[in-house]
Amino acid sequence: MVPMDALKLADTAQSANPNKNYLFDDLIARIHRAPAQWRLIVTVGQPGDPTDDATIPWPEGREQVDAGTLTLDEVESEAPGNCRDVNFDPLLLPVGIAPSDDPLLSARSAVYSQSFTRRAGEKKEPSAITPSDVRK
Repeated sequence: MVPMDALKLADTAQSANPNKNYLFDDLIARIHRAPAQWRLIVTVGQPGDPTDDATIPWPEGREQVDAGTLTLDEVESEAPGNCRDVNFDPLLLPVGIAPSDDPLLSARSAVYSQSFTRRAGEKKEPSAITPSDVRK
């Protein structure tokens, strides 16, 4: 994912900003001004490219395909639908997509599942963002 309008850290004055949520707050403000967009760029592998070790980069110059744009044009609080109870699993894939032989995928799947189970047992605090916050 390549941002179409990259965040410039100088814009947020990170070092001088006491608000620990400044990136979160900035994203909401940016989306209120205009949609935030990222291009999905897919690199096409070649025979012999390693798929079992994410620490080994593929050679430069591989074909890249622009697969589309992710656009966020609205902000919603958790109030209408609790989005905290979602588990990301890198091995839950749609039909036609297969995982690589990278062992990190299985490890992440197991750890994310354990994390979700632990979080599911925690008391849910109100969302950090309220409906009135997202309408500003």
